[in-house]
Amino acid sequence: MIKKLKLTLLLLLLPVAAWAAEFEAGKHYVELDTAKSASPQVMEFFSFYCPHCYKMEPVAIALAKQLPAGTAFNKKHVDFLGGLNKEQQTILTRGYLVAKEKGVEESMTKAIFNYIHRDKARFSSIKDVRDLFVLNGIDGKAFDDLAFSMPVEAQINDMVAEQTKYTQLGALSGVPTFIVNDKYKVNFHEVKSQEEFNQLVSFLLAK
Repeated sequence: MIKKLKLTLLLLLLPVAAWAAEFEAGKHYVELDTAKSASPQVMEFFSFYCPHCYKMEPVAIALAKQLPAGTAFNKKHVDFLGGLNKEQQTILTRGYLVAKEKGVEESMTKAIFNYIHRDKARFSSIKDVRDLFVLNGIDGKAFDDLAFSMPVEAQINDMVAEQTKYTQLGALSGVPTFIVNDKYKVNFHEVKSQEEFNQLVSFLLAK
């Protein structure tokens, strides 16, 4: 019975051991000089204006859907892209957070990305963002009530604080950037498939 238990535990640990041998610090991920989060989480810093984020979005969605139960996936919209003023970028942060509050995060994220990168259209004001939401079935007044509400303002401040923190740590100089458990920056350029990307994130969640 004891031998069987030991064998079962060994089999359970084999995938983790394989990942440990396969994924290397400094190559597949960077350990950051900061405290590890109390609960498991993955953060993606992104911008709707970033073409690489647009292309990466299906990969990020697939990752989020296979994360272990109890693991949070938090997207953080940044405001530091060159060639755009901060307000242009913040109006899309507001739009994203309204979508999150309304429970339409995935569909509206896709709509905003497509509006910019597929349709080659531009947002010049919060009204343009509102119009896209209305076009996608979100009540205009509901958008207005949320866009400048205290919960949205608090989340914008949180995103700016996280952006500043990881920029100062040297982990955030471009997007998309993935951070696991507040502690590990994923070098996703070193993986060759969705499966390998998912495994790398799972490995870091288990560290």
